[in-house]
Amino acid sequence: MNRTELIEAVAARAGSDHAAARRHVDAVFEAIMENVAAGERVLVTGFGTFDRQSRPARTARNPRTGLPIEVPAAEVPRFRIGQTFKNRVAQQNGAAAEEEAPEAPAEIAGSPAKPKKGKKKAEAKKPEKKSEKKAAKPAKAVVEKAVEKPVKKAAKGKAKKPAKK
Repeated sequence: MNRTELIEAVAARAGSDHAAARRHVDAVFEAIMENVAAGERVLVTGFGTFDRQSRPARTARNPRTGLPIEVPAAEVPRFRIGQTFKNRVAQQNGAAAEEEAPEAPAEIAGSPAKPKKGKKKAEAKKPEKKSEKKAAKPAKAVVEKAVEKPVKKAAKGKAKKPAKK
């Protein structure tokens, strides 16, 4: 969801027009930014806390050259999520996981189902059909031969162009 979609959602929930919702959303964001920039904490109960954090000066490394770089001290905004927000997200993720998971089979006439500790040896490795094995091997072998042969011969000085099919 971007800013425009947020404004449209606020307008729909509040039952107001698009222009009024835009003014309200912009006013909320501006108030939060002004107060955090001034060094104040903005606490929205259940949603989260906006505040400012000081980062000290430090020495970092340039990942391309590996040379050390001096990074100056900075004041940066920070947001910590509120407990109600965390719970709402966890419920949404939990409900989606439950819907995707298949239901467990019902218990049989009074005896609880016992979990199996491991697979039997016969179940652990299922044999493939012969047609599947034959179909998979030639394709892999052709690719390997086409790639490896010119490389090996090039090392010997007898490079040939691979035959076109």
